Amino acid sequence: MTVPKVDYSKIDDVSEDASRLFKVMMRLEFALKDVGFFVPGRRAVAEVDWVRFANDQLGADFWQRIQRVDEVQVLLQAPPRKQIVDESGHLIWRDRGAVVSVQELIAALNGVRNNLFHGGKSGDPDGNRNAELISAALYLVDQLLKEDDVLHTSFSGAY
Repeated sequence: MTVPKVDYSKIDDVSEDASRLFKVMMRLEFALKDVGFFVPGRRAVAEVDWVRFANDQLGADFWQRIQRVDEVQVLLQAPPRKQIVDESGHLIWRDRGAVVSVQELIAALNGVRNNLFHGGKSGDPDGNRNAELISAALYLVDQLLKEDDVLHTSFSGAY
């Protein structure tokens, strides 16, 4: 029996910025857990506590500043759609409303990453926005790292 060769060519459809976002988010999640932003009481799963990071580390001051930044407007006004399974068992896209808090902004950042990583962007009717969403996500991560010296040190590995 001949085993067919696997065609990996579709992975090359991922943009350089999308690949960069994968790597940046991987390192950001490491750094957040490294500096203590993980869900407390979880012994079996080390999960980033995004809500606590948004509330305790970023807070209202960051939210007030970032709302005025052009580079993140797509995340604020038209955040990434969420792929869900409807009651008939079909995959559909659900719009998210405009972002109104720092917690929702961090959720939008994760939405960009999740849609890319979990394959949600294949067949996305909103695919023409991907480059803009990825660019905004990369910009936002840069601002998050500039906001916190300890997080930046962990992210960069410059202990």
